[in-house]
Amino acid sequence: IEKLEERREKKLFNDDVIGRLCNRHRDVASGLIDALIIRKVKYRWQRSKKIGEGRFGKVYTCISLDTGEIMAMKEIRFQRGDLASIREIADEIGNIENINHPNLVKCYGAEIHREQLLIFMEYCNEGTISDAAKNGLPEAMIRRYTKQILVAIDFLHENGIVHRDIKGNNIFLARNGLIKLGDFGCSVKLSKTTTMYGEFNNMRGTTAFMAPEMITENKRKGHGRAVDIWSLGCVVIEMVTGRHPWSEFDDEFAIMFQVGSGAAPVTPDSISDEGKDFLSRCLVHDPQDRWTTSELLNHPFVKVKD
Repeated sequence: IEKLEERREKKLFNDDVIGRLCNRHRDVASGLIDALIIRKVKYRWQRSKKIGEGRFGKVYTCISLDTGEIMAMKEIRFQRGDLASIREIADEIGNIENINHPNLVKCYGAEIHREQLLIFMEYCNEGTISDAAKNGLPEAMIRRYTKQILVAIDFLHENGIVHRDIKGNNIFLARNGLIKLGDFGCSVKLSKTTTMYGEFNNMRGTTAFMAPEMITENKRKGHGRAVDIWSLGCVVIEMVTGRHPWSEFDDEFAIMFQVGSGAAPVTPDSISDEGKDFLSRCLVHDPQDRWTTSELLNHPFVKVKD
């Protein structure tokens, strides 16, 4: 069996199906990953320890055997007949492969190995915002971090990408106080350059950080870029309190009921008046009244030195 498997793998490699870097994506058809065009350059790597787990798969550290660089490797298992999952995976790669911004986790490429897709990304070894904010953070630090997160969201929106799962666990700390937004598993590419209320109508994200228009799932109206702004407000609350929004409720359905009924997360008393005003611009139920990234970047709360 081992010899048969070895022969099968060698044939797939020679046919450019596995073992090479992917540099762009196309539509998936017939249950095969023909969405991924294979580069001719081999990428030698060695997997190390597991550092996380998400909706689609696990994340490990790995080392490039060519350069010695430590990277993060997202390992996603899929069934070749599951077209919906394959399309989502291909979309994630397509959304992040050409992104280059200091406040966004960089994608180095991807590799297909049997029924696994491996996405190689920049490794941020200082943990996440959620890790750092266990006991709350000083407001001066919150202002600096919020500005960087906002700059990252602004860059995505300007490039037609909505993240849709912004939360403390998806925001990583790098050296010298640099913040990087990552995990684009729920992100989508917009078909238009203008901000629209109903750009998408499928539910994605993490409930405690999810905008009302995503929870109510209004198929007629859908949702757009503004969902990332609501989530940003929720991250600010997490940085202030050390807890995720709606932490007083035990389950997701209770949170969904609150948001669907018109409630917003409680604004912490400990934050400054400028912080309270910033949150009031983010946590607006009507997405058309929610401030945009460009408006929020001019808010006094984030007018701080980098």
